[in-house]
Amino acid sequence: MIKLTQQQIDKDNLFSLGNYWIAALFMTLFLATFNAYAFESPKFGFFIKNEVNDDDHISGIGAEMWLTNRDSNFGISVLTSIGHGDVTDRDNIKHDYLAWEAGLKVGYFSDVFAYAEVGFDLAELVLQDRDEDDNYRIYSGDDDNDFVVSNRRRYDDANNIDGYVGVGAGIKFEHVQIEAFTRLRQIDGEYWKADNQAFAGAKLSLVF
Repeated sequence: MIKLTQQQIDKDNLFSLGNYWIAALFMTLFLATFNAYAFESPKFGFFIKNEVNDDDHISGIGAEMWLTNRDSNFGISVLTSIGHGDVTDRDNIKHDYLAWEAGLKVGYFSDVFAYAEVGFDLAELVLQDRDEDDNYRIYSGDDDNDFVVSNRRRYDDANNIDGYVGVGAGIKFEHVQIEAFTRLRQIDGEYWKADNQAFAGAKLSLVF
């Protein structure tokens, strides 16, 4: 996620990356109740979505794959999206960013469906390491001697991988799917944190 403006360190985080792994683990255990041969052929789709909270918004486009049990319609979906967000931090400063997100849903998927979900920002997970600080050296000198100044660039320890947990429901009309959802989001950057965590959204999908 690409974010602008640095503010004070905020140690009070709503999520940590570990929360996402725990949620994903519970979803995986849920899937263990299914026999692989009992699944229907996967369905694929493309979607557009928008989430809002007051003046903050997050929009995106993406793709999704559904895999459901042929006898019960319970199953999972895996999705990925590219999105743009415009949010306000706790100092009332606006930040805009791009995000490449991945998510997992577990629920009942039929003409009327409902689910629980978890997701995170893949770009932050893959491209950025916030567990270590950077060392750098400055070489200088005068007429009498040379010397080295060693410094340490410190990063915001409170800047976690962005992600979300949520629930949603919707209706499917042949190849068109409409759904509404609520997500509790972790959104922050270097030395700033979004003021709003709860977002309500709508999503339109074309399913094949």
